[in-house]
Parts: sequence; C-alpha cells; structure tokens
Amino acid sequence: MLAVLLPSWAGAVDLRGASRLWVGPGFDTNARRDFVTSNASPAPDGFLFALGTVDGIIEGERFRLSGSYDVAARKFFVLPSEDTIVNSVTGEFLFGLAQVFNVGLFGNVRDRRGADRDYTSLVGQAFVDFLPTPAIDVRLKVGATRFLFWPRFAYSYSGPTGDLTARYRFDRRHSVSLFGSFNPRTYNGNVNPRPDEAETPVLRRFDPFFVVGAGYSYRGPFHFTVGYSYMDQTSNSYGETLRRHRISATAGFRLPAKFTLLTTGALQLTSFPDGIFLSPDLQVVEDDENSSSLTVKLVRPVHEHVDLDVRYALYVNVLPQRVSGREQLLYVRNVFSLGVTISF
Repeated sequence: MLAVLLPSWAGAVDLRGASRLWVGPGFDTNARRDFVTSNASPAPDGFLFALGTVDGIIEGERFRLSGSYDVAARKFFVLPSEDTIVNSVTGEFLFGLAQVFNVGLFGNVRDRRGADRDYTSLVGQAFVDFLPTPAIDVRLKVGATRFLFWPRFAYSYSGPTGDLTARYRFDRRHSVSLFGSFNPRTYNGNVNPRPDEAETPVLRRFDPFFVVGAGYSYRGPFHFTVGYSYMDQTSNSYGETLRRHRISATAGFRLPAKFTLLTTGALQLTSFPDGIFLSPDLQVVEDDENSSSLTVKLVRPVHEHVDLDVRYALYVNVLPQRVSGREQLLYVRNVFSLGVTISF
C-alpha cells in the first residue's frame, strides 16, 4: 500500500512493527493506594491484568516515523471501584537535516480512568538532535504540556516545557548521560493562603517545576544502570512546595536454565518546606515512580514468542503530618504478579 501511495520512496522505505500482550493474575496489598497512619491497614485485593503494546516504524533514507499504542487494564475481585484502564499513544517524526543534525516532532497522549484518579496528559514538542561524533548525542525538546486531573480540576495545569538530554559513550559497554527538564505550570485553581496571613490576595497557583540528573550505564555480560535526579516544585500555594532527591539503580542478569533476572531499586528523599502536603492523592496519580521502590522480575522463555514471568514490587512513601499532633501518613504497597507475555 505504501509503495502505491509513495512510488518515489518505495525502494528506500523500510516498514517494521511488533506487538506484545502481557496477561495474568496478581495480588495488591494496598489496592486503593491509600496513605494511612502507622496503626491502620490498607485494603488488599487480588486482580487480573492485561497490557497490550503495538509498535511501528516507517524509515526512509533521511526520515523516520515511529509510533506506539499501549493499553493496560486491571480488574480487582473485591474492590471493583479500583478497576483501571490506561491508554497511551506516542508518536515521533524525525528528519535528517544534515550529517550531524536531526529535527523532528514528538507527541504523547495518556488517559487513565478508574479508582477516582482519572486524568488526561498531553505533551507536544519539537526537537533538535546534535550528533557531532558516534560517541555523543544531544537532544533538545521544546513544547507544551496539559494535564487534566478530572476529580479535582483545580489540580489541572498547563505550561511550556523544555527537555535537554546528552549521552557520551566511552565504548560499546560504558556510557554516561545528563538530563534536565523545565515546566513552569499554571494551575486551574487558586493558591492556598498561608494560615499566618490575615488577608491574602486571590492568585492563580503557579509552580515552576524542574528536574536535573545524571546516570551511568554498563552493557556487557550483564546490564547495570545507576542514576541520580533532583526535582524542585516551588509553589506559590501554601503546602504544595516539594523538593526531591532520587537515587535509582537497574540491573539485568542471565541465569542458568534460560532464566533472566531484572531488578530495579529507587531511594527517594522528599522534603516539604511548609511541613505539610495538601494533595497526597497526586503522589501516586501519574506513576509509581513517585515512591521509593524495589522491583524484581524473573523471566523465562518457553517458546520463540512466549515468556513466563514472576514479579514483585514494593512501593513506600511518607508524608509529613497534615495536622499538628497527628501521625505521619504512610504509603506502603506490595504487588505480586504471575504473567505470560506473547510477542507477535
């Protein structure tokens, strides 16, 4: 079909695609993703899950068009109010402008429904790649983002966004990377006034948000990556400012009998200058990377297109006391799953 529509490109165009389906049962010790005090217990539940992914690439002599679609669903046995479905579409167009420069467009739409955390996230960016040598690649992206948090629309925001990533490869096995992101966010709601101020003007909430970090990767008989990032969200709204240090490590090992072990750990240290945090639900609304975590996955292929895996994940987070004299809020979640992945 592409050769009919684009006859002049037919001889130079390469089309590739793949799809995967991951399904199975699991158990979640905190199905509601609740923050609780130390003397309370969250609600556990079992679930069934499914994750489908479709990827495709159209590549020519000087351009590449790639896209992916992901859909994930989780069905709980006892707590149907926690059922969720997530759809995500990502696309990128890249054009080779010169030997050391590429330009392109990037877009992502993500929509989550269920468990009283419905949101829609939209990102659109233009980018420039700089590739002065085979060992160095730099990408600058600028654009805009819009986040819609449907249960509490005042926590929706929009704003420009910019990202810079750079990587240097010492050789085939060793590389280092730097990254940074800036997103000044204007919210749909007004600021929370400070309790010690008798009279506060009505202002729209505004949060300059930025992240910087660095990492090191090794790819050889085993894979290993370690990284550090610092996030700062300084808000003009009382109780919404937070600063976060995060150290993460990922490793993958080949084991006997065709087993592969993959593990990821992250230690997160978050400070709240105002001593409180007014929106604990947003700590887990976007993804589980908002917590300290440990994940372990054991995978074994049983067919050319079929893998079996066992997974365990632990997520931990602590929020400061919201009211003087009360205990801290804890977020602890253990997730176990047994899955089968089918590749097409």
